[in-house]
Amino acid sequence: MQRGGLQLKAHRCIVAYGLSIFLLSVTVAAKAELSLEDFAEININQYFEPKEELILSGEGKKKAQALAYYSVGRSHEAKGQLDEAIKSYRKVLENQPDQFFLARKTAYLLARNGSNDEALKLLEENLENNPNEPFSHIALSEYLVTYQSNEQSGRDRAFSVIEEAVDQFPDEPAVYEHLVKLYLMNNQREEARELIARAAARGNSDVRFWLRLGAVAVRAWPRLDNSGPDVQRQLVNDIYAKALKSAGNDMRAVETVGDYYHATRQFDPAIRAYVEVIGAMPDQLKVRLKLAHVYGAKGDEEKVIMTLKEILEIDPESSDTHKRLAQIYMSNEDYLAAIPHLRKSLEITKGTATEYGALARMMIESEEHEAAIEFMKDAAYLFPENPDFPFLLTFSLGRLERWEESIEEFKKTVELAGDEEAQILNESFFFRYAAAHERFGNIEEAEKLFQKTIEMISKKEPDEQNSQFAATVYNYLGYMWLENDMNLDEAGELIKTAVDLDPESGAIADSLGWYYFKRSRFEEAKAELLRAEQLIEESDPVIFDHIAQAFYMLGEREEALDYMRKAVEMDPENQEFKDRLKSYEASPPKIGKPETTGESAPEADSAELKPAA
Repeated sequence: MQRGGLQLKAHRCIVAYGLSIFLLSVTVAAKAELSLEDFAEININQYFEPKEELILSGEGKKKAQALAYYSVGRSHEAKGQLDEAIKSYRKVLENQPDQFFLARKTAYLLARNGSNDEALKLLEENLENNPNEPFSHIALSEYLVTYQSNEQSGRDRAFSVIEEAVDQFPDEPAVYEHLVKLYLMNNQREEARELIARAAARGNSDVRFWLRLGAVAVRAWPRLDNSGPDVQRQLVNDIYAKALKSAGNDMRAVETVGDYYHATRQFDPAIRAYVEVIGAMPDQLKVRLKLAHVYGAKGDEEKVIMTLKEILEIDPESSDTHKRLAQIYMSNEDYLAAIPHLRKSLEITKGTATEYGALARMMIESEEHEAAIEFMKDAAYLFPENPDFPFLLTFSLGRLERWEESIEEFKKTVELAGDEEAQILNESFFFRYAAAHERFGNIEEAEKLFQKTIEMISKKEPDEQNSQFAATVYNYLGYMWLENDMNLDEAGELIKTAVDLDPESGAIADSLGWYYFKRSRFEEAKAELLRAEQLIEESDPVIFDHIAQAFYMLGEREEALDYMRKAVEMDPENQEFKDRLKSYEASPPKIGKPETTGESAPEADSAELKPAA
């Protein structure tokens, strides 16, 4: 920026280097006869002083030069040019000798280059230039113990420098920290304890002093929980108590004190500290989470749950908190309470197909079928190529007897599974697939799928076969044929095979009794059906109905009425039962002619129909 300068009679603009090309071109076009010299006045060998407020003072020049040299030094150091970096940093120190941290850094660069004596001299000069700066003392002592510890004189001087600093700066925790470190390195633990005790006796009111001193003490005695010596724990507790007393409204300091109590398993004072922080700063979710951890370590699960719920009230999108709550509920086998938190966590994090599948299975096992169907349809949309979700949908849809929808999901599973997921398409899968068709009334399709299931079972090695499952399949197909008056002889053979495989099954005994009934072998039917009544774990109205019909056909009317009334009492909504009871009550038995029924097939809700965990 110029002051003064020449004044021209014919006033013209002084054209600067950055003048707009657009304006220049317009002007030249308007006065084509003029040359560029007509638009600029070039002054050579002339200097114009800057304004007074822009002139740097002597100290300002030193700072500016120091900054420039520092920038250059950083650049050299980044490139690995240590010699050049050291030169630049030393220039900084010439202009700004109070930069004690830079002096320390430069000394270590000199040491790396093998200039140990020069480095030591630099730190000694730094201490001379900054005698009232505790970190200048620490830097020299630290260098001596690092590079001259093999010499007794170096070790002695390292201690001497920092001990003098402790006397000179008794309220600076950094000097205590360094001296304690030296004591511990030399296995002088008693001296370290005495030094910390001496510092702890200070009448300092600065919370930072007590927190720093507390951290030094914790490093000196890492075992400060209930297994550590009482005298050490009490000394450090006293230091943190003074920190808490000095904290005032500094909640960060209070939190740090709480962290100490938490780390040393002093749970009650930790809780008090964290609660104080939360009271002053309710939105500090990190502190609330720490409080939950303390409650957990203390074994107060109710308080853990309460605290985590409070976190979710403030931050409902915290996936980790939802997971933590879910884990607590699952550990208590309260899966219904865990499920919504796991769902929310997956919704937030967009979890993997495996995570979705695990949660879907939990929902199925918890009989949360309506919610499971909604959840699995969402999962199927997110992972359209994964056969796991239509496969799992078949379980919940089946439980809710939504057979038509279930059949569609069976079809999708077959399409998606292919050869890569062939383990899904096992005999249990096709058995349930067949049962869904049977329940929906597709008898012909059900028959094909039952036959496929039996074929798969027959191909297994004997030691791989599950006899109870095979018995269930044979029984189901046989009973389906009986109920639909199809293939009665084959049905009887299947059911007898099922009895051989699982002789203690009440459901299969009922099927065999019903086969005898269908063949008008009423005495054998009655005996087998009464055996079924004894074997069945829970009373079954269908078995009572079958027994009643057998008694009735044998002319034992009172017994028939007794069992028929039991059936109606257990299933009062079954109109067929009520009509049969009314008929038995109104007329004498007709011996020799069996009545057909439309009761449902034996339960397909066996263990084989439940999804694998």
